Amino acid sequence: MTWAKAPDLADQPAALARVREGTAADRDDYLRSGLCPVECGRCGVRVLAKKNSPQHTSIQWTAEGARRCATFADRSAGEVAEACADVLASIDAAARDGHLTTSHDSNGDHSRDFH
Repeated sequence: MTWAKAPDLADQPAALARVREGTAADRDDYLRSGLCPVECGRCGVRVLAKKNSPQHTSIQWTAEGARRCATFADRSAGEVAEACADVLASIDAAARDGHLTTSHDSNGDHSRDFH
């Protein structure tokens, strides 16, 4: 006996197609939707960021941005940097100034500002 978290829907092609379409839409929403360019106040690197809530920030780095980031460049060989405090501060400032809005708040409203 095997246990599956969700049915595989192999015998229901229409339902499977709807699930795949919904999954692709969710992925696009979480990874791309609502991202705004933010420039680091320290080194000028640009990232794409969005605020999902006051506590949840999504950041997309480009390969060049990660190479040019002053915090990442200052690492010792083998040292891992989880985040850049300067980029986070720049994102927080953009949110305070009204340049970033949340994509979803607890009521499903897509337009609530965080500043």
